[in-house]
Amino acid sequence: MTGSRHALSLRWRLILLIVFVTGLPAATGVMVARHQTRNVLDVVLTPQLDHALDAGVRQARQGYQAARSDLAATAETLAASWQTGGDDSEARRDRFATAVSDRLDTTDRAELQGPTGQRIILQPGVAEGPAARSPDGPPQFVVASTDLGEGWRLELTRSLDTAWRDDAALLADTLQMVRSLRLARGWLERSFTWLPILVAFVLALGGGLVAATRLGSGITEPVNRLVAGTEEVAAGRWHVQVPVERHDELGRLSEGFNTMVRTLDLQSRRLVDLQKMAGWREMARALAHEVKNPLTPIQLTVEEIRARYPGGDPEYEALLQECTRIVIEEVESLRSVVARFREFSRPVELAPIPTDLGQLVRDVAALQRDLRVDVRVARDLEPVPADADRLRQVLMNLASNAREATHGVTEPQLDVVVETVGTQALIRMEDNGPGVPVDERERIFEPYRTGKTGGLGLGLALVKGIVLAHGGTIVVDEGRLGGARFTISLPRRPAPPNEEQNHGG
Repeated sequence: MTGSRHALSLRWRLILLIVFVTGLPAATGVMVARHQTRNVLDVVLTPQLDHALDAGVRQARQGYQAARSDLAATAETLAASWQTGGDDSEARRDRFATAVSDRLDTTDRAELQGPTGQRIILQPGVAEGPAARSPDGPPQFVVASTDLGEGWRLELTRSLDTAWRDDAALLADTLQMVRSLRLARGWLERSFTWLPILVAFVLALGGGLVAATRLGSGITEPVNRLVAGTEEVAAGRWHVQVPVERHDELGRLSEGFNTMVRTLDLQSRRLVDLQKMAGWREMARALAHEVKNPLTPIQLTVEEIRARYPGGDPEYEALLQECTRIVIEEVESLRSVVARFREFSRPVELAPIPTDLGQLVRDVAALQRDLRVDVRVARDLEPVPADADRLRQVLMNLASNAREATHGVTEPQLDVVVETVGTQALIRMEDNGPGVPVDERERIFEPYRTGKTGGLGLGLALVKGIVLAHGGTIVVDEGRLGGARFTISLPRRPAPPNEEQNHGG
C-alpha cells in the first residue's frame, strides 16, 4: 500500500507539473497578446486616421459638388440659348440640340421633357435611365435640370470619374471598417486575446495531460515493480526478479536491481553454506580429537599384553596373536579416519593463479577410462583466479562420482560445459546415471551422508568447501541426460581474501 501511495503521488506531481508548465506560457501569452492587440487597435484607431478620413470625405464631397455645380452651370447656359430661340418650332429644337452637342461631352446625356409628357433625347451619352447613386457605393452620375419655360425642362446627366468613384468607395469602406472596429473594440480585444489562447491552452493542456499520464505510467509502473520487489526481498524471498521492458535509466535500474538480488541471494546462500561448513568442521575436529586420544593407549596396551604373555599354550598364543593383529589393524583404520576428519576440519588454503578452466577440464576428461566424456568450452572464456590443484581435485571427485553413478549403464556418459554468465564462470558436469532425488539434493553436500558402502560421506563436503573457498557455489539438479548435473559457479574476479577461512574457524 505504501508503494501505491507513493506511485500515485508521483504521478499526480508529474501531471500538476505538466499543467503548470502548460499554463504558465499560456498566461504569459494572454498578457502579451492582449497588449499587442491593444497596440494594434490603438494604431488602427488613432485620431490621425479619423482626421485623414474626415478630410477624404470632405474632398470627395467637394469633388461631387464641383461636378454638380459645373453641370448646373452648363444647364443654365444651355437654357439661355433655348430662350433666345424665339419660337418653339422644330427648327429651334434642332438648333438647341446643336448647342447641346457643342457644349456637352459625348459621354453626357441631354433630355428634353415637354409639357405633354413627351421626352426628346438630344444626346444619349450615358446609359439610359441614369441613377443618382449606385445602391452599394458612391454616386455614379451627377444630374442637373433647369426649367426652359412653357412647360419644357432640360435634364443633363454626367458620369462621374472612375478614379473618383474608386477612391470614394475605398474611403467609404475604410470609414465603415473603422466605425465597426470602434464599436467592436472590446469584443476584438477579447476574441484576439482570450479565445485563441484559450483554445491553444486547452489543446496544450489536453496534450500535456495525455503526455503526463503516459509519462507518469511509464515512470511509476517500473517504480511500483521495484518497490514490490524490494518488499519481496525484505520478506526473505530472494528469487524475485522484476521485468525489464525499457532501455533507459529505469531499465538499467531494474537490471541493477535484478543483479543485486541475484548477488544477495548468492551471497546469502554462500554465507549459510560457510556457516554450515564451519559447524561441520568443528564437529569433525572434536570427533577426530575424541577418537584419536584413546587410539595410542589401546594399541600400546594390546602390544603390551602380547609382549608379556609367557607362552606355554600354543592355542591361546595363536588366538592372542590374531586378536592383537585385528585390534592394531582397526586402530590404524581409525587413525586413517581421524586423519581424514582432521583434513576436513582444516580450512581450505588456496594458491590462486589465472587458470584456464577449459584446459583444466580437458586434462581431467583425458584421465577418465570408463566414461565417454564430451567437453564443450565457450570461445569467450578467459582465465579465472583459482587454485588449479584444488579445482582438479573437485573435478576428479565429481568425475569419480559420475563413474560410480553410471556403473551398470550400457553407455556411461559425462558431459562437461564451461561457459561464462555475467560475472561468473560456470562448469556444468552431468551424467546419464539415475540422478539425485529431489529431497536429497539440498543435503547431498553435508558430511557423513553417503551412498557408498564403507564411505564417510566427506567427498562432496570437501568439494563444496573448496568451491566455497574460491568464492563460488555448487548446486545439483537434473540434467538433460536424465542423471545428476553439478553446476559450479566461480567468480571471474578474485574472491575476498580469507573469506572461507574466516568462516571455517
